[in-house]
Amino acid sequence: MLKLQEEENPPNVAVKGKSDKPGGMFASFHKPAWLLLAVSCATFMQGAITDGFVNTSVTSIERRFALSSTHSGIIVSLYFFTGVFVNLGVAYVGGRGHKGRWLSAGMVLYGVGAFTYCLPHFLSGYYHDSQRGYGDDGDGYSSICKLEPSNVTELTTSEDQIPDSTAGVNEVSNYLYFFIVAQIAFGLGSAPIYTLGIVYLDENVSVPKSGFYLGILYTSATLGPAVGYIMGGVLLRFYTDFRKADIIMMTPDDPGWVGAWWFGMLLASPVAIGAALFLSIFPKELPGTEEIRRAKVSVAHQRGGEDILSTRSDFGEKPEDFFLAMKLLFRNPTMMFLNLVFCTEGIIIVGFAAFLPKLVETLFGQTSSFSATLVGVTVICGGCSGNFIGGWLVKRYRWDVRSNLYFCICACFCSMALMTGILLRCPHESRVSTLDLEDSGSIDCLSGCSCTSVDHTPVCSDDGMYEFFSPCHAGCTHDFKNNTYGDCICFPEETVFLKGRCEAQWCPQLYFFTFGLFLTIMFAFLPFIPALHASLRCVPESQRSLSLGLSNVICKIFGSFPAPILFGAIFDSTCSVWQTDAQGNRNGSCWLYDADKLSWRMLVLIELLKMASSLGVMMAVYLYVPVNLQTEEDEGEGEEGSAIPLKTV
Repeated sequence: MLKLQEEENPPNVAVKGKSDKPGGMFASFHKPAWLLLAVSCATFMQGAITDGFVNTSVTSIERRFALSSTHSGIIVSLYFFTGVFVNLGVAYVGGRGHKGRWLSAGMVLYGVGAFTYCLPHFLSGYYHDSQRGYGDDGDGYSSICKLEPSNVTELTTSEDQIPDSTAGVNEVSNYLYFFIVAQIAFGLGSAPIYTLGIVYLDENVSVPKSGFYLGILYTSATLGPAVGYIMGGVLLRFYTDFRKADIIMMTPDDPGWVGAWWFGMLLASPVAIGAALFLSIFPKELPGTEEIRRAKVSVAHQRGGEDILSTRSDFGEKPEDFFLAMKLLFRNPTMMFLNLVFCTEGIIIVGFAAFLPKLVETLFGQTSSFSATLVGVTVICGGCSGNFIGGWLVKRYRWDVRSNLYFCICACFCSMALMTGILLRCPHESRVSTLDLEDSGSIDCLSGCSCTSVDHTPVCSDDGMYEFFSPCHAGCTHDFKNNTYGDCICFPEETVFLKGRCEAQWCPQLYFFTFGLFLTIMFAFLPFIPALHASLRCVPESQRSLSLGLSNVICKIFGSFPAPILFGAIFDSTCSVWQTDAQGNRNGSCWLYDADKLSWRMLVLIELLKMASSLGVMMAVYLYVPVNLQTEEDEGEGEEGSAIPLKTV
């Protein structure tokens, strides 16, 4: 009978009730593999834009458009805030509509938002660093040792005569609104991707293949931020105004440097529109989806509302049904504890995404560009491997809900053990000055320099043996205007200091740290697909879009929001040298961190979060009771054709 039905409905012809259009020029694309590619393109672009290009551009747009850190914080937070307010509505309404069109509309918003984000570059004219053009010989402020009182007076007078650098700042800062509009567009566009997109793919493939497909989907989602981060970092090495790149007297190491922060967004905009067009060719359901739906056996939690939803064919059409649906989800302990797990894991992932390059830079004395590249490559290898292997295991062994959760518990404990690798770091080299900045005035040769920590301008001796916080702390009294300093009163007359840090020496601990970081990231992502698979199966099929929307909202409120604040507080608590104003008052960011305290406090935080994740998974599996317990115990073809009896797990 099945063979007869296949003959009546050729593969390239959509069955009535299963596709919006019978046949058509795009009918050959109406297959799960093509749908996987389309949704993967959407997740890739979402990650590349919001988690890659936006994060790498924050510092540049602060400097370029005279924005404060508060302003940049508002820009980044608006993406999460917008998602919180629209996720549930999009999941509830879109879950009963054409999910492909919702995804297409989301990518259109991403294309428009990316173009809006880079518009200020084209509307604001050429960049001019307001911090250059004054000081000694008009070449910027030189933080050298000023021994004579007359020199100090002269410097003060020179600063008083500086033209008002805030002129035009208000005009430039008005471009803040372009970034706000762009981030709101990103927030609106992201709402259907990780709610409707996952369900759209899951409901059009069989259960054994679902885990594998989701693994590929989240592999592309991991590739997106990593590629965006690496590409954004490379673009920042090119000057923001291409036409002036050959005539400027600045390098990427210059404090006033602004790279091509906008170019990645300009490239991403048409690609996002292309992804939207690709998604628009798919029907509401692929051919054969109805057969897949009938073959699935519900393993939702007993109190998930399966009995109510199965008796009401019109459920979801009335406004009051939304509140009933939410009540049913909150009564599902397995899903709610899995949301707790997603929150704690989200804190680790989001926090590491923002601060892991800075951690590598602090622990191993590497440059920012090297640290960003190392982290980007490691995230690509570890994250993609974890997602792909996790999805493959679900497909290979056809795990049921409990099997997925048991595997998550094992992966969490392995991840906890691997996290101890964060204690590895390079020892302090003797060539680096351990001078206490607050006591620098007590050293005889520096007693008349009045050095401060207003500006961190590290210098290295020409033999690479000594590194100081600034030319002043090295006792240098002359700036040669070519990034070199001389006449350093604490050293022989012929000693010359070069602007920049001494070249970091490769230590064997970095090898072990890199390998351990790869394993840590892989095991952090390894249980994600099994956990997601379990969360999709423990709720009724008609509730899956809304459950993912609720999960997304909870994770953003309790995971994404506090993560940067929590990790930032850990970094600030280990600061040893703060930026100060001319009067010595703390005013700005941290210049130097205590590496020992940082690694230990970071380890304690992560281990506590991992313990919470493990406890959450244990509670989820303990409280899980499938709606059809007898069917699950009998196994046979099983709830998902599971080849592993529950008693053997």
